[in-house]
Amino acid sequence: MAAFLLWMISFAFFSILFVTVQISVNHNKLQIDRRLMPLVDTSISAEPEEDKELLSFKMRILSPMAEKLRGFILKRTPKHKLQEMENKLRDAGNPFGLTGPNFILLRLVITIGFILLLWVMFLPSADQMAKLIFLSIFAALFINFYANYYITAKKKQRVIEIEKSMPDFFDMVTVSIEAGMGLDSALRRVCKQMDGPLSKEFLYALEDMKLGKSRKNALTDLRNRVASEFLKSVISAIIQADQMGIGMSKVLQAQTQRIREQQRQKVKEQAMKAPVKMLIPMVLFIFPTLFIVLLGPAVIQLIAGWN
Repeated sequence: MAAFLLWMISFAFFSILFVTVQISVNHNKLQIDRRLMPLVDTSISAEPEEDKELLSFKMRILSPMAEKLRGFILKRTPKHKLQEMENKLRDAGNPFGLTGPNFILLRLVITIGFILLLWVMFLPSADQMAKLIFLSIFAALFINFYANYYITAKKKQRVIEIEKSMPDFFDMVTVSIEAGMGLDSALRRVCKQMDGPLSKEFLYALEDMKLGKSRKNALTDLRNRVASEFLKSVISAIIQADQMGIGMSKVLQAQTQRIREQQRQKVKEQAMKAPVKMLIPMVLFIFPTLFIVLLGPAVIQLIAGWN
């Protein structure tokens, strides 16, 4: 009877987990649909009955459930923790479009669901409850550690992609400016031609300018969003050149050369660190094998001679 109840609870919980994942990923789309519903003329739109029923199910059940769960997370989590999570997700490029509360909620639901799955799988054969509790605690810690590691890895990967595309990106901007285009037009043209996180960040900055921000404020926000020292130095140089009236093409050309030189120095530094990093596997794995092959026969002969 206990096993049956656990299976039923697991089925209900994983159903809620699936709903939570869908709501977390599609939260922005659901908000847009909710705002557009009063403005849509239902007499003109001829949607299938199945789509209407699905939309009604989302609006009546899934969306309120997600809002209640998000509200619970917002009330129970300190503001500085939410802001710290928002900053981490922003530096990682907002994977899957998750916000801070949605990411915390998703991590919590996955942790509880995995612990419940462990209890369902091992409780009938568990001899000691302490072992199962210890395994559950370890699983919870591992999931939280992996979630933080995933965000950190995505942040590093995004910074590497940005720094790798910077020289070619700014070279194209320089060529466009020298051809007679303004800075904003050149950035927009290059962003449309090149796809990547750097282009997306500059498109966000250009959209901020459209909404009324000055170029300085938009570029300052871009500099604060991206955790790349190379890009921050380039943005600072662009802001100073814009304020002082210096030719933008010369500034960008000089910054591009400096970026390439710094990347070249970084590669040389990594190459110099390679022998030190290779020393650890050599001492742990290669040298013991060599000692066994070279000194093994001599040790065997000495032991045989003593006997």
